[in-house]
Amino acid sequence: MDIQKSDIESLEERVKKLSYQSYLPTLRMSNVRSFKHQTITFDFPVTAIIGTNGGGKSTVLGAAAIAYKSVKPGNFFPKSNIGDNSMANWRIDYDIVDRSVNKSGIFTRNARFASAKWRRDNVPDRPVVIIPIQRTVPANEQNRFKRFIGMGNETDITTTAIDADVSAYVSRILGKDASGYERITLNKDPNKSILVGMKNANDYSQFHFGAGEASIIEMVSQIEEADDNTLILIEEIENGLHPLATRKMVEYLFDVAKRKKAQVIFTTHSEYALDVLPPKAIWGCIDGVAYQGKLTIESLRALTGTVSKDRAVFVEDEFAKDLCIEILRQYAPEILDQTEIHKAGGFPYVVDVLKHHNTNPTIKNKAVAVIDGDNPPLPEANDYVLELPDGAPEAVVFGYIEQNAETVAGLVQQRCQCPGISQDKIVEIIKKIAIDTTDHHLYFLKLGERLGFISEIIVRRGLCSIYVQNAAEELTPLVLRLKEKLKH
Repeated sequence: MDIQKSDIESLEERVKKLSYQSYLPTLRMSNVRSFKHQTITFDFPVTAIIGTNGGGKSTVLGAAAIAYKSVKPGNFFPKSNIGDNSMANWRIDYDIVDRSVNKSGIFTRNARFASAKWRRDNVPDRPVVIIPIQRTVPANEQNRFKRFIGMGNETDITTTAIDADVSAYVSRILGKDASGYERITLNKDPNKSILVGMKNANDYSQFHFGAGEASIIEMVSQIEEADDNTLILIEEIENGLHPLATRKMVEYLFDVAKRKKAQVIFTTHSEYALDVLPPKAIWGCIDGVAYQGKLTIESLRALTGTVSKDRAVFVEDEFAKDLCIEILRQYAPEILDQTEIHKAGGFPYVVDVLKHHNTNPTIKNKAVAVIDGDNPPLPEANDYVLELPDGAPEAVVFGYIEQNAETVAGLVQQRCQCPGISQDKIVEIIKKIAIDTTDHHLYFLKLGERLGFISEIIVRRGLCSIYVQNAAEELTPLVLRLKEKLKH
């Protein structure tokens, strides 16, 4: 289930061409909770919604759900009979693809709350699977499992092995063999069932499952049983999962999007859930505004001025963040201590984030964006958008190291922590990687592997420090502008 670049491109193209029987491309919220006027586009079939508590993640999930007849608005947006006038004039407008309603393409529908009642006219039907946060509540705390406590000699049961495909997917997500799981159902009440696993020679019930174990089995079972073109909504996908399992779960959802033409929207607080997603697949919500791009919770807080330091720099990704930190460390250490650097997704998302930050009237200090040197011209001039040297930053840094390999081999040996490899061998490895690697994002990973499986982070930061140390003339214009824009 590893994600390839071609997987992302093919899914992006499918959405671009709207090659679906059913799909929700866009929703627009007016006066819905904290969102006054907000448009969310689902430009990728697996979409993550991140944000602080109360930032609006669940609102987006609920707004998507009630685009379809099978979901009652009150499930996501209940209204109290007393003391609750907050829902007056709520409205959600949708662009919808449903070939059974309109074969030629998109049509519009809306859901609105008026005169104390939800009104939805001719909204289409579509299978919707909702996987709520309650799935991670331990079995002994859920009423539906009370019947299985102390049942002792109960024999009127049916035991069914978990579907082989489900077991295989669960095994990959959890990193353990899941082939021994079974479901026990009461014949007197077929709606009541419990999972049982096998460890060594002993079986054990769902009451003794590890965190996330039952949750993943139930999630995957529901998803695999769903029809093609289903809308799948998951609350806080990382709950009960360790970081690697969270990432594997998102990789599984990619596979579901490919196999079943499903559309998946999930909320999360975990950056591990975002690792494999392209920037257009991520929306960050805070204070009634949603931002598209590969943001983090820290980036979102910076947008509202709630940061611990008084200067902010937005960059496109982790590599640009490391490079900018190194530039400030070597050439402007006096402002580094008071500057937070946030990755905010690729161009043009980082420019949009900067614009929102600098037009926020509650923020006293303006931020800057430092974009990669291989982007097209800005659609409109912005004196707070600075640019790294011409070219993709990874290619610029590695290109310098490759061109000067004989001179810098000793520094590479030191800063990449590989004293056991001779400098001649380091030069040979660098030259070989430069020839064999077509994707500049892979330079540092491959070099780390060839130097003895050294962390890509150590290699990346080591080579950045060497480049910055020797590129004073090239970097001086950027440093001067950073000092100008970040001074108070």
